[in-house]
Amino acid sequence: MYPYSNPSLFSRGFQLLKSIKWNSLLDSTGKTLGVINQAIPVFYQIKPLIGNAKTLFKITNAITQSSDSQSLEKTTVSSKSVSNSPIFFIE
Repeated sequence: MYPYSNPSLFSRGFQLLKSIKWNSLLDSTGKTLGVINQAIPVFYQIKPLIGNAKTLFKITNAITQSSDSQSLEKTTVSSKSVSNSPIFFIE
């Protein structure tokens, strides 16, 4: 008896292995690995920028909030002050 349950399945698998073009498979694998080797250093250079983006947004929000509060203080101070200088009307 044949040791495999389905001999045609084994022969199909063997024919499939023969039909693979190993040269083109290895070439495309080499190109893919080359692209990955170039992309990895770029990722490690950009990663801190992405990580610090959250902090950057927090800083900009704090700056805009502090400038808004300072402008409110200036308007309240200027509205309370009375000017004793004369007013000139040009005709």
